Amino acid sequence: MIRNYYTEAYKGGIVPTISAANLIDGTAKVTETVAQAGVANAATSRTFTLANLNTVIKRGMYLTATAGAGGVAAITINDNVFVEAVTSTATLTTVTLNKPTQTALAQALTFFSIAQSSWKEYNLYIGTVPSPISIQNNIAVTGGQVLTLNTPDPRIQVGMTVGGIGIPAGITITAIAADGITLTVTGAAIGTLAANALLTYSFSVLPSISVLTSSNQELTFVNPAVGFVLPVSVVQVTAVTGGLTNLIALE
Repeated sequence: MIRNYYTEAYKGGIVPTISAANLIDGTAKVTETVAQAGVANAATSRTFTLANLNTVIKRGMYLTATAGAGGVAAITINDNVFVEAVTSTATLTTVTLNKPTQTALAQALTFFSIAQSSWKEYNLYIGTVPSPISIQNNIAVTGGQVLTLNTPDPRIQVGMTVGGIGIPAGITITAIAADGITLTVTGAAIGTLAANALLTYSFSVLPSISVLTSSNQELTFVNPAVGFVLPVSVVQVTAVTGGLTNLIALE
């Protein structure tokens, strides 16, 4: 029943763009951003004064930061650090955060706004999760960096490595011609390869997908099953690895 429901919903879904900046519906995630050099701030402190006046920082802005001197940890979006209050004098700005946060002198801080209340939420359907492919489907090769198949195999993707007797380590497919049978590889020359040799095509990393949820959390799902619907409300797809494709965002 569940599978039938999503099969029908699939017809009205959209293909999400993989982007670190834009949401699934195409709008920019960050609506306003300002960079600020950090100041030394105790790990138990919520309130600290910046080294200069900064009137762009507003209540409700989120804070992220690179790692700082002295082992000060980076602040990521998953830490959910945001501005609860901000006051300014003629020369300085004081910021109060929602939780105790440590910053370091000259650390790169970024304050940014997001229109979270208007984010459109989706269920994300996983269409294709590649597995290693072992087939005998090539013509003989006597060298070079082109591998030709007898017939196209849609399971083979750019980015896969090729392994087998006569194939040096580190051979990776960088292009597949429109005919579907001509594969260009990078690395050492293939060498001498018999026709219909047993070759294995696989990705060097497990398939995974990184998403942003409606609660502004970044999550990564590793090796999800084909036909799997992520168990969270998704607003953004930030990255995929290992040849995971055919994603459908369902409203």
